[in-house]
Amino acid sequence: MPIRSLLAVPLFVTTALPLLAQEQAGPMDPAPREWVGGLPFWEWTRATGDWGGVRTQLEDLGIEFGGGYTVDIAAPWSGDTRRRSSVPTVFDLNVAFDLETLAGLPRTLAYVDAYQIEGRDPSDDVGDFQGFSNIQGEDLAQIAEVWVETWIGDQLRVKVGKVDFNSEFAFHEIGGEFVNSTGGVLPTIVAYPTYPDPATSLNVFYMPDERWTIGVAIYDGAGGDGISTGGRGPSGFFSNDGSDSYFLAAEVGCVWPGGERWGAGRAVLGAFHHTATFATFAGGSENGTNGLWGSLEQRLWRENPAEDDGQGFGVFVSLGLADDSVSACGTALSIGAEWTGPIACRDCDVLGFGIHRCDLSDDLAAGTPDDETAFELLYKLALTPAISFKPEVQYILSPGGQDGVDNILVGLLRIEILF
Repeated sequence: MPIRSLLAVPLFVTTALPLLAQEQAGPMDPAPREWVGGLPFWEWTRATGDWGGVRTQLEDLGIEFGGGYTVDIAAPWSGDTRRRSSVPTVFDLNVAFDLETLAGLPRTLAYVDAYQIEGRDPSDDVGDFQGFSNIQGEDLAQIAEVWVETWIGDQLRVKVGKVDFNSEFAFHEIGGEFVNSTGGVLPTIVAYPTYPDPATSLNVFYMPDERWTIGVAIYDGAGGDGISTGGRGPSGFFSNDGSDSYFLAAEVGCVWPGGERWGAGRAVLGAFHHTATFATFAGGSENGTNGLWGSLEQRLWRENPAEDDGQGFGVFVSLGLADDSVSACGTALSIGAEWTGPIACRDCDVLGFGIHRCDLSDDLAAGTPDDETAFELLYKLALTPAISFKPEVQYILSPGGQDGVDNILVGLLRIEILF
């Protein structure tokens, strides 16, 4: 997708839509709006507000726009590496269509997401394996996700289209503020189709009751053959001269409610199989590879149990296993804790600390004699519900698993703006 097509949408949002609202406006809504003359800007949940009422009108019709702009300003502060700043950015736009409201299709949703990635990869200077910024990637602009989701009865959910694997599998809700990539998805899941390379897929989830979920999926596995799926359409899922590989995933999850001070918790166990042919570090090849992942998360303390407003303290732990004859990381472990509202009168701020470790392949040909561990400390400062600053530091031991390489202290400031 041309870059200009992504940038044209917010221009339309900020100019044409307010004028349209003036032409179509009916009686004044007595409730304060997120717009000029309504709620003060520091209370807006989205930085562009409700576009003079047009956004609210569209949402009533079943069309909801969203998006955001994320900037990381990162630089190594110590270690034997180049001391220069990197500024990766992601500009994201998405729209969801409630097809029950629009077309009378019960419990059916369509979704389109596009993003533009720019900026130098900060790991190019640091040399870490895990990726200390989870938005880093090659410069590109693409329609990343296009899918339709529907419910069949009350227990079966089906999603088909171009989907980000990590939005449905191998995720944990506590720990979403961590910037290190391993804090979001484990690198032991080989060639998984996630940002910036979602893939065409079929996802099916069965929920026998309120506590249990069983999910299975099949994704275009061209990523295992060195082909980027981020810009591929659905035709590559069925046949392609460059790849006939698939990525298969299955996961079982269980949730439980909280008590008086304890919050809810969740545990999952998943497995993947990739059908591509992978080169081994020893010089051979393997037809397909497998792995496991699991995670446990628990809200340990809620500040206001009666209101359940999200304030409190929670922890998570994730573990992944893979075949280190083909995977650069044989075992991955991520442990983290988040405290929402750590300071009085700062209810939306988040303090977080995490440890992310990769047991890199022990195969001599892999060239990773050591393992990499990253310690991450962050504080998210919510300036408004739509704008936040997140300063953090990461201390990386044995970056890239190289013997004799200095440990590195990295500083990073993430700026997030929700549209």
